[in-house]
Amino acid sequence: MAIGTVTRGRIIKGVAGKYSVKTDTGEILKCFARGKLRGNGELYVGDDVEVEVMRYECVIKDVLPRKSMLIRPYVSNIDGIIIVISPIPKPDLELVDKLIISCIQQGIDCVLCINKSDTDGVDALYEAAKKEYGTITTVLRVSAESGEGINELRDIIKGRYYCLAGQSAVGKSSLVNALLGEKKMAVGEIGEKSGRGKHTTRHIEIFGTGDGTEIADTCGFSRFEIPLFDPMFLASYYIDFDKYRDNCRFRGCTHTVEECCGVKEAVELGQIPRERYERYLKLYEEFSKRWEKRYG
Repeated sequence: MAIGTVTRGRIIKGVAGKYSVKTDTGEILKCFARGKLRGNGELYVGDDVEVEVMRYECVIKDVLPRKSMLIRPYVSNIDGIIIVISPIPKPDLELVDKLIISCIQQGIDCVLCINKSDTDGVDALYEAAKKEYGTITTVLRVSAESGEGINELRDIIKGRYYCLAGQSAVGKSSLVNALLGEKKMAVGEIGEKSGRGKHTTRHIEIFGTGDGTEIADTCGFSRFEIPLFDPMFLASYYIDFDKYRDNCRFRGCTHTVEECCGVKEAVELGQIPRERYERYLKLYEEFSKRWEKRYG
C-alpha cells in the first residue's frame, strides 16, 4: 500500500504493544497504536480499526464502534464464549458464574465444555455441570484427544466468532487445535506440586477454520472481577432463578435475607442447586462491599 493510505481491518493478534491487523483484502499488516490508544490500553483483539500506512510501520489511528466487549479475556465483537473446565485443575465455578453473567450483560452466547473426557472425575463433573448450568446454556463433554464432542461444538459455533475462556491448562489450546484440525497452539500442562495449570498461551489470537468460523485462543486466568453495578440487579443475571421469582413476597427481592422468598424455597426443594445459590450469596456480598466503597 502507498504511504499515507488509510485502510480498515481487524486486529487478529496482539503481543507486547504490537498488533496484527487483517485488512478487508486479506493482507496482514504489522501495526503499532497511536497516541492515547497506546497509552490507555484501549485496543482489544477483535477490534475493527482504521490503519494508516507510514514509511516504516503501520499505525492504528482509531477504533470503530464495538458490538460487544469483554475485559477478561480482552476481546471484542465476539458472538459467544466457549467456557472450558476440566477435572484437573480443580474447576472454579465462581469463575464460570462470572463469565456467564458477562455473556448475559453483553448479549452474547456461551457454551460450557467439560474437557479431558478420559480423565478420572469427568463423569461426576459433567453431571454436576448439567445440573447447575443445563437450563442456562449448552453443556458439552469434549475431548481434544479422542475427538468426543468436537463435531457437535463445531456445529454450534459454525460461521460465528467465538473465544475460549477459562483457567490455565484446562485444554483451551488443545481444543483450538482440534477444532482447526491442525496444531496451531502450544499445549500446556499441570504443575506437579501446585496442581495448577501452567500458562502456555501468552497472547490472544484469532484463527479461521475456512468455513467462516473464527476462534480466539486466550490466556488462562484465575481471577476475574465483573465491572461494578448495583447488587440489587445481580439476581437478574441468574436466569435460572426467573421462574421462582413470582413466589417471592417482596417486589425487588434479592433472595438473600428476605422471608417468603421463592428462590430460597426452590433451593430447599432441590429445584435450584444449593452450591450455585451459595455462590450467588458470596458474589452478592462481594458486590455489596464494592458498592458501598464505590465513592471511597
